[in-house]
Amino acid sequence: MPQRKLLLIILLGLILRIGYAVAIYEPSLLPYHRGDYDLYHILAEDILRGDLAFQNSGYLLRPPLFPLLGAALGLQPLLIITVNILLATCVIPVTYLLANQFDLSEKLALLSAMIVALDPTSVIYSGVLLAEPLANLLLALSFVTLIKVRQAEKRSAILSWGFLSGIFVMLSAFTRPAAYLLWLPMALWAGFVRRTVGGGQILATGAFVLPAMLGVGLWTQHNAIHFSNSSFTTIGTYNLLYYRAASVLYQATGQEIDAVYAELARRVEARLGNNTANISASKRHEHYTGSPQLQNAMTEVAIGIFRDYPLHYALTISVGLYRMLLRVSGVLVWPGLIWNVALLLAASIGLNNLRLQRDWSTGAFLCLPCLYFLLGTLLVQTSGIDTRARVMFTPLLAIMAAYGVEHMLNRRRAASASLSPHGAK
Repeated sequence: MPQRKLLLIILLGLILRIGYAVAIYEPSLLPYHRGDYDLYHILAEDILRGDLAFQNSGYLLRPPLFPLLGAALGLQPLLIITVNILLATCVIPVTYLLANQFDLSEKLALLSAMIVALDPTSVIYSGVLLAEPLANLLLALSFVTLIKVRQAEKRSAILSWGFLSGIFVMLSAFTRPAAYLLWLPMALWAGFVRRTVGGGQILATGAFVLPAMLGVGLWTQHNAIHFSNSSFTTIGTYNLLYYRAASVLYQATGQEIDAVYAELARRVEARLGNNTANISASKRHEHYTGSPQLQNAMTEVAIGIFRDYPLHYALTISVGLYRMLLRVSGVLVWPGLIWNVALLLAASIGLNNLRLQRDWSTGAFLCLPCLYFLLGTLLVQTSGIDTRARVMFTPLLAIMAAYGVEHMLNRRRAASASLSPHGAK
């Protein structure tokens, strides 16, 4: 019976994802990527021409796994969208598997899967020409394997589950770079939880960290060799200046946004000692990738903006929180807003219930990735985003919300029992 219910939930999620993808169709395919696919397409074309050393400077922005997938699918957009819908739908049963690793009932595990199936942002970012579906599935698999480290009794199981989780984190980062440092907080969790359950903390931490750190190190070395830039990705620096700092300067000065972009680009070029005449907003596109000197100049300009306008820096954090946690783009703006408010309220209740139960390991497991992505995003971007920025930890929010529903149901039962004739005796 639970398997049949899960299958129905998966089918519902698949239908919603296919339905939304069909509903937004237009021949240009722009609604499926909003311009982000262009670089992926170029990188995949290079791969099909034989560039398996990944020598295009675009790899400083985008790691190679999604371009490899695009190349493997022959750069057929509709086929890529179809595969992405299937990958995104797979997150639903993986969420169910993850929820079953906690002390939730079967019904609440199914509820966690249902939340992911219905989540408007998860639906929107399924049938897309973007890396999210593959990256999010790999990340969800990492969560499932990592939580098994807590339950493992044999050293071989600790080693196997930890190592496998680290591989999934690495692969997720090689698809979309957002997770490339997630192994740091989760390694601390693995060591802490193994220490509390009877040892194996060094084995668990080492097994998890090794593949993740090795993957990050190898790709960073690749970028140093081919592009003379020892960074895993340069997208964070670009976003820091042209989204985070641009938002602050825009709010502080009231200039048109193109004027803000031009001013920021002019300051960067001045720091590099270049000619600053006739610089327009489009100059920022030349700053996507470049030398460490360029990255340093961009960082220094951004920090200078934050230092000049500390109040606006603080105020724009609230904008970023709203966009990341509540705002859904497209036709689902208002249903998405109501959904996200309810989801966050339920998740907050669930998290507080874990605190009251002093279940620190579960609370930390669910919270650490959320905080990592939340703080990491707000550090470099408070504009130009929506709940796409939190879709990678939606399964964790769903499980927190399931804990919240459990708590509310338990309170309701207790209240009913106290009001009954039997409870009054």
